[in-house]
Amino acid sequence: MAFEKFPKAQRKRIGDAIRKSVFEGVRLARVQAPVDTGALQRGIHAKFQVTPNAFVGSVEAAPPDKASQIKALAVEFGRSYPPKRSRRSGAKTMKSSRKLIFTSAGSRDTGETQPVPFMRRTQQILGAKHANRVRYAMRKAAQEVGFK
Repeated sequence: MAFEKFPKAQRKRIGDAIRKSVFEGVRLARVQAPVDTGALQRGIHAKFQVTPNAFVGSVEAAPPDKASQIKALAVEFGRSYPPKRSRRSGAKTMKSSRKLIFTSAGSRDTGETQPVPFMRRTQQILGAKHANRVRYAMRKAAQEVGFK
């Protein structure tokens, strides 16, 4: 049965279950996200979409702009550049490529970032809970309409 064909009360019941899970996911992802400037945490948001056959909610790790998406992916999955691209912007360049390059903080700039899988952990923690919550809401809505 198409989502829009359910009566308003049943659509609300199912929508509330999805919204509750998504907002719980946003809170958990923000808690687990690493904090540097706080931009990554502030970028985590909920996104909802209604189609004729579904009400879809998702937890987004970053705004849709390219720079934010790249940062979120680099944090979630880590990154590793080949040696020729190992300098960050702002690192001092040496004329000889044999010398090690150090940042202003004194650490070696290797071009690698270790992953911090905050979104995957959120999905892992809440996946089964969300599925059960939505299944219960759909079963309850179907009973109220007269199915089963």
